[in-house]
Amino acid sequence: MEESESSKVDALSWMLDNMPILAMMNGLFLIIFGVFSYITTSQSSVTSLIPSFIGLGFLAPGYLAYSNPNMKMHAMHTTALFALIGTLGGLMAIPSIMEGDWSNSTIAQFVLLLVCVDYMVLSIMSFRNARIKREREAEN
Repeated sequence: MEESESSKVDALSWMLDNMPILAMMNGLFLIIFGVFSYITTSQSSVTSLIPSFIGLGFLAPGYLAYSNPNMKMHAMHTTALFALIGTLGGLMAIPSIMEGDWSNSTIAQFVLLLVCVDYMVLSIMSFRNARIKREREAEN
């Protein structure tokens, strides 16, 4: 394996092993992005804060999982649920983008979609790795 491929595998392994940190980072990003969207839109609406609400759904359970290993499994499943909700909400951007609408709300929905899909895929990979690790430990 080449050095660049090895570093990609190492980065992915690090992410899968540190999902609570990733949840907190994504949550913080979405909170800041939602507040920024709210402030910069001419017609400030509470719906501009939806990324912030989803971000809280990442940040709080992520912190709980990071600080309390006994709650890690439940908290990470909660963040995966918020990733699914954010993904479903962000999908509303696709028809708007296809129509050529690049308004602030469409961009906010698209950013929410990208962050949530990325986190959801990593969550699924992390859950799979945790299950494989538990099965291997049970065999030994």
